[in-house]
Amino acid sequence: MNRNKKLGLFIILVGLLIIAAIIYFIYIKRSFAPEAVFVEEAEPIVQLPAVTDTSSITPGDRPRNYQQYDISQEEAHTTNANDITKLASAFAERLGSYSNQSNYSNFEDLNIFMTDSMRDWAKTYVEKMRQENPYSGSYYGVTTKAVSTEVNEFDDDLGSAEVIIGTQRKEINFNGSENNYQQNLRLTFVKQSDQWLVDGAYWLK
Repeated sequence: MNRNKKLGLFIILVGLLIIAAIIYFIYIKRSFAPEAVFVEEAEPIVQLPAVTDTSSITPGDRPRNYQQYDISQEEAHTTNANDITKLASAFAERLGSYSNQSNYSNFEDLNIFMTDSMRDWAKTYVEKMRQENPYSGSYYGVTTKAVSTEVNEFDDDLGSAEVIIGTQRKEINFNGSENNYQQNLRLTFVKQSDQWLVDGAYWLK
């Protein structure tokens, strides 16, 4: 083989090696190269203003924005006929509901709503009831429900009033029998030191 052929073969071999190297670096090495990882740039941290912890504060402890109410600026309520009827109804139900088992204590509960003379009458009446109907194991009692009211008189200047209360009553006797009936009660009121008090109670037949 002459020298020119050898040189030609050498050049061809070198060219093939160069081509092989290019193919290796372009295709083969690229497939094994690690993929690039893109890291997002972190947003800057903004410091929030400090907030007072109110988890232990109940709604009632939190201050409210309101105008302070001055009760002294409120006009004083003047008792009228409607107020008297409400008082009369409540008084009639309590006065007319009693039993020997409770030892007629309902009359004593009403003392603060009575004048002195009415209180004396109630004391005498209770003593009589306790003697005539003592509790010895047999129950006797009366329950009363107010069903209507009628104002016969109301004079705030003179300090006197009269109300008729219609009631429904139920009497339970010693033998357990019941007696239901309707009965009216007339109550008279007098005004003492700006307070209306019962001065008389009269059961009407």
